[in-house]
Amino acid sequence: MNLTVKEFKIQLALGSISQVMKEALVDYNSGSTFKGILTILSNDKDWVIRAGVALHENTPIRILKKLSKDSEDQVRYWVACNPNTSIKVLEKLSKDACPAVYQCASDFLKEELNK
Repeated sequence: MNLTVKEFKIQLALGSISQVMKEALVDYNSGSTFKGILTILSNDKDWVIRAGVALHENTPIRILKKLSKDSEDQVRYWVACNPNTSIKVLEKLSKDACPAVYQCASDFLKEELNK
């Protein structure tokens, strides 16, 4: 599924991007997904798609920062688990109200500080 950002925007506007296609695009094993497509999908109404974006290796840092404020715990958790998340965002997430989020962020912070 090698769509350009422009092709993706057109297909999305036409309503021809299925849920399954979105899930395939945010699959963390699909390293070929363009940052622009991940940026668009970071605004998806479905938290599962936003969580996939949060974990994806190609997600831009600014999008990880935005998703770290998501209302869904699962999205913030996957931001905390993404190795590309900045230390500043991890520090914020280490104080999250959700135990899984703050534990994952704290663990990644410890790893980063011990490098």
